[in-house]
Amino acid sequence: MKKSISALAFTLMSSVAVADPAVGQWVTIDDEDGSQASVVDIRINEEGKLQGTIVKLLREKDQGKSCEKCPDDFKDQPVEGLTFMWDLENEGNGEWESGRILDPKSGSVYKSQLNVAEDGQSLSVRGYIGVSWIGRSQTWLRYEAPVTETAAETAEAAPADVTAAE
Repeated sequence: MKKSISALAFTLMSSVAVADPAVGQWVTIDDEDGSQASVVDIRINEEGKLQGTIVKLLREKDQGKSCEKCPDDFKDQPVEGLTFMWDLENEGNGEWESGRILDPKSGSVYKSQLNVAEDGQSLSVRGYIGVSWIGRSQTWLRYEAPVTETAAETAEAAPADVTAAE
C-alpha cells in the first residue's frame, strides 16, 4: 500500500513538473554582445525545486572551458554539464523565486528568480544581491534544435542492425 501511494505521489509530481512552462531547454543570450552563449536545460528536481544545467556552449571560444573562478565544489569543473542554477521555488504561473545562480565567468553566486513569458517562448532570469532591484536580468529564448542536430540524434536512436530496404 505504501509503495502504491509513493508511486502515485511520484506520478503526480512528474506530471506537474512536465506541465510547468519553465521546464525545457533555453538559449542564454550574452547581455554584453547579444550573442547566443549556451543551451541550458531546466528541470524540476525530486524536491520539487527548479534547477538549471548548462548542456552546451554555443560559442567556439567558450567550448572546453572550466569554472576557474568558481567557489567550492564548482571550482575547476567543466562549464558544460555544470548545474549552475538551483533551489528555485515555484510561485505558480511560470514564476520561480528564492533560488541561487552561479555566474561561471566571475565565479559569483547570486540569489535568483525567473519568470516565463505568457507565450512560453522567453524566460526572464534575474540574479541579485540582497534585494531583487540590485541585480541584473537576462532574457533567454526557448531552444529549438537545429535540423542537422535533430537528424543526428534520430540516427543515433535507430537500431544498429537496420539495413536498406530489400
